[in-house]
Amino acid sequence: MHNRFYIEEEVSPYFFGKEIALNSITSHIKAFRKKADDEIKLYDGSGNVYSAKVISISKKSTKVKLISKETFPERNAKITLFLPLITSHLMDQLLSRLCEMEISRIFPVITERSINLKDEKEICHKLSKWDKISSGACVLTGKSFSTIINKPVSLKDSFGLAANFGIKLIASPSAKKCLRDYLMSAPDVFPSKNFSIGLFIGPEGDFSDRELKLSEEFDIIPVKLSNYIMSTFVASIYFVSNITLFACTG
Repeated sequence: MHNRFYIEEEVSPYFFGKEIALNSITSHIKAFRKKADDEIKLYDGSGNVYSAKVISISKKSTKVKLISKETFPERNAKITLFLPLITSHLMDQLLSRLCEMEISRIFPVITERSINLKDEKEICHKLSKWDKISSGACVLTGKSFSTIINKPVSLKDSFGLAANFGIKLIASPSAKKCLRDYLMSAPDVFPSKNFSIGLFIGPEGDFSDRELKLSEEFDIIPVKLSNYIMSTFVASIYFVSNITLFACTG
């Protein structure tokens, strides 16, 4: 039975043992037919998971009593995925899958062959939608940390954002080094303590030669994911899955 809910409210230590009103979960509480005295889990996306009991449910608010709190440590590796903007419905589906995985942040990226967003209004609409996708994935999977989806950036800016990362990889079908071979050297590649990984995925049709040349200036290592061509959708999941297997421990 579903008993996990994502809260937008900030929870203070002073709230424990007391009744507090939460507006952000009410529609979901009703959708899953929760009632008074039901025990639920509350996630805030920043590593805190609260056990609570439902006290009452009104039209716009749910009163709960906080019972306990558990705080989880972050993963050893923080993965940031730089993902090209693709067709809207595919982008939403892809983000929903990626947010179920061990990714700290996602930056939508504007490349020469990606789609673009019209204006600031459309960007704000997308960010609001993507935030809901991320929080939903957090609740669905029981992850203690939600994936932060940032405002779209240019490819050059995305390279700059990853400048100080410990590991920076860009997927390229023309790369000489295979991802498999790179990962097999994992003991020598991945640090034993906290570090950041930046992963760059190309749009349909891949990065242009100029863009790949630019990535070299930022010391980003090109790797070939496979001997065949993958769509952006599949390549993103494949890339993150393999990196997570080798890099994310603890």
